[in-house]
Amino acid sequence: MKKTGVMLVVFIVGFMFIPVKESHAIQLGGKELVKSGTGVRTKFPLGTIYYATLYLPSELKGKSAKEIIDADEPMSVIMQIDSKFLTREKFVAAVTEGFGKAAASGYLTDKKDSFLNLFNSIEIKKGDMIYLNYVPKTGVTASYKAKGSDKIVAMGATPGLQFKKALFAIWLGQNPAQASLKNSLLGQ
Repeated sequence: MKKTGVMLVVFIVGFMFIPVKESHAIQLGGKELVKSGTGVRTKFPLGTIYYATLYLPSELKGKSAKEIIDADEPMSVIMQIDSKFLTREKFVAAVTEGFGKAAASGYLTDKKDSFLNLFNSIEIKKGDMIYLNYVPKTGVTASYKAKGSDKIVAMGATPGLQFKKALFAIWLGQNPAQASLKNSLLGQ
């Protein structure tokens, strides 16, 4: 009996330290988006770099990665930075590499540099949030919220469905940033 009680306490205490992500729906582009999944981007030997959550219209939930990438529907990737080692420069380098992998998978964009320039005015720190929201005919809007701030700062938009496809292919393409992150974002 005593051993079971100790195990229960260990389980509860351990559970308290698992990051909890919001699971509610969000509104974007006149549609309600539902959470598809949340995943973690890790890198050896640094550990967790960020958590990412994918929001989609309910009719896209459970669809293939290709169907989601190619869809001209509102959707969002929300990232929570979880590493003190991730700087703006390293973020830009990683996204640049991701665009290269997306291009190799058939999702090429000529708007990579204009998108990455949106990040020149911020410093990325652990606990910050990055919001990448796609709305048809508007494009991908990048926003940023510093840890401890209630203010979400819109950094700018990058137009075009082709750009959105290349960006989302970084996480969901044939050669994603991390396979386990892709599966988690897809709710698998």
